Amino acid sequence: MKSCFLRALLVGVCVSSLAVEARGDDIFEALAKTYNTNPSLQAERAALRATDENVALAKVGYRPNVSLNGAYRDGENKVKKGLGNDGDYDNLGGSLNASQPLFNGFSTVNSVKAADRSVKAAQNNLANVEQNILVAASTAYLDVLQNRAIVDLQKNNEKLLKKKLDETMERFKVGEVTRTDVSQAKARHSQAISDRIASEGTLQASMATYAEYIGDEPTDLSEPERIKQMMPSSYDAALDEAMRGSYTIKQAQNLYAARGYEVYSNEGGLLPTLTLDGSVGRNKAEQNHNKSTVDNTEWGVNLSVPLYAGGATNAKIRQSKYQKWQAQEGVLQAKRAVKANVQSAWENMKANESQLKAIADQIAASRVALDGVQKEEALGNRTILDVLDAYQELLNSEVNDVKARRSYYVSAMNLLAAMGKMTAKDLGLNVELYDANKYYEDTKGKWFSLN
Repeated sequence: MKSCFLRALLVGVCVSSLAVEARGDDIFEALAKTYNTNPSLQAERAALRATDENVALAKVGYRPNVSLNGAYRDGENKVKKGLGNDGDYDNLGGSLNASQPLFNGFSTVNSVKAADRSVKAAQNNLANVEQNILVAASTAYLDVLQNRAIVDLQKNNEKLLKKKLDETMERFKVGEVTRTDVSQAKARHSQAISDRIASEGTLQASMATYAEYIGDEPTDLSEPERIKQMMPSSYDAALDEAMRGSYTIKQAQNLYAARGYEVYSNEGGLLPTLTLDGSVGRNKAEQNHNKSTVDNTEWGVNLSVPLYAGGATNAKIRQSKYQKWQAQEGVLQAKRAVKANVQSAWENMKANESQLKAIADQIAASRVALDGVQKEEALGNRTILDVLDAYQELLNSEVNDVKARRSYYVSAMNLLAAMGKMTAKDLGLNVELYDANKYYEDTKGKWFSLN
């Protein structure tokens, strides 16, 4: 009766600890908090908006330069030798000047295209940062969930071994067991205390990481069963989706396109430039009480043909060509990395699935073995050490089950990220999505605004 009670207590606490977790906060709610408040993600959005301004800067080549100039001079002339008139004078003048580029070797056209592709690459990078942060946040969530379950298992094991120790000491008093049996029971109980303290420290560390990414302290957490519904049907399906949707590949492709336009823009430095220039001005002068006012209006077309600039233009062209080559290799590297990430995450996920099935069988067998060893020990056919070993085997299998569940979900999250599906939009988070295109469209056409 006593052994059945102990076995039921061990199994009951393991199940109840997970049941308590099942009533807690959903992982998608935690990820929504992360999406809205994580400082690293907010900083990356600010960095993207700064990159958006490169398009407006590139468009400067389309727009006129207008300046208002003015000057005032007051002086005195004194003739010491030769012809001339002494006297005071003052001069006040001002002009409005404008210069409109007409042609600059297509540099502006290509610079705008390069800036536009750079913005697209930065948007892809933001999506990657978003995915990485959500993966890190979900991993922190799962770590707390895992470590809490392990602490519960360790606490329960400590209670069971304390009860076994007390029982062994009582039996020692009446001569049923030896001092060696008592020492073995004490050693296992002390080990259980040590393991529980270590697991509590690990839990506290994971809770700190949780707060770092998600922004508040974890409460009751739950196993993210819904993630299983998001998994692809096969490795080939996952790889196909990744090759189409990976933000890593999209970023590399946009960077490659931007570098190509930069080559064309730099080559424009070898071509002529043409500008339309004009000015309107007025100059007022007074000398020896004689006053004059002169108005001036002027416009013209200016042509500049570059002949040699110390080799700087040619060096920029060569440099941009090498950068384009580098970006081309970056596309190939991105595709290889994505394929490797998909394969790694897929194999880990499938391995964890198989491991969970094996561990479930192990747990069932360990419970049967524990029950049998306890009964045999009561009949004198087994030692107390055999019972203690059976306890430890069951505990180890329960802990391994908790760790395998955590590993399965982490590998699933990594697979989604490799496929480009670990974003707030794809996860269906209850948040207002950050619209990177809206800020880009608002920025690229601005002429005067400071914000």
